[in-house]
Amino acid sequence: MVLKFYFAPYTTANVTIAVLAELEDGQSEPLAERVEVSLRNGDTHTAQYLAEVNPNGQVPAIVHDGVPIWESAAITMYLGEMFGVDRKVNGTEASLYPPPGPRRGEAMKWIVWTNLHFGANAATLHRAQSSDGNEAEGKRAKDAISTRLDVLNRELEGKDYVLGSSYSLADTHLWSFVSYLYKYLNVDLTPVPNVKAWVERVAARRQLKDL
Repeated sequence: MVLKFYFAPYTTANVTIAVLAELEDGQSEPLAERVEVSLRNGDTHTAQYLAEVNPNGQVPAIVHDGVPIWESAAITMYLGEMFGVDRKVNGTEASLYPPPGPRRGEAMKWIVWTNLHFGANAATLHRAQSSDGNEAEGKRAKDAISTRLDVLNRELEGKDYVLGSSYSLADTHLWSFVSYLYKYLNVDLTPVPNVKAWVERVAARRQLKDL
């Protein structure tokens, strides 16, 4: 199997970088060949990239045995299904993604929810904080983010991770977005203490410390 991962620094490809860091930990070989592209140089808008990797001209994207898969949520779920369910480290079970069933559905729910509610609002807030940003749009985006952080805070009450006591790629995916919000967009996590504690718990994982 040939798996290629197309990414650019400081993009939502960082989500897939984190997911691969988790999946590859303790394995003898990398799962994916990394292909760094330059957005500034137009690498994602060449005829070949649009035809073979992502017709939207964006990252992240993976191509597995010639089949292109794009959108960070779809990539996380696909990699989880392919490599996270029966994962082992030194012969010991080390699953990072639930098998088919309700728990799988719960993981998928949080992964899609993350992109739907944090992705677009984070982009709007980022634009609003730039020199030519719209202050009213920024406030609406920040309020929307706060509302969703409240949802997550209630979900994490009495739980270490979004699926309960066990860490999964749903946490990896969600953490990648939430950590961006507080690190780069100055979103205050103090009003959501369960989220803050969860972010710190996930960030302390050795696999993610350099991300």
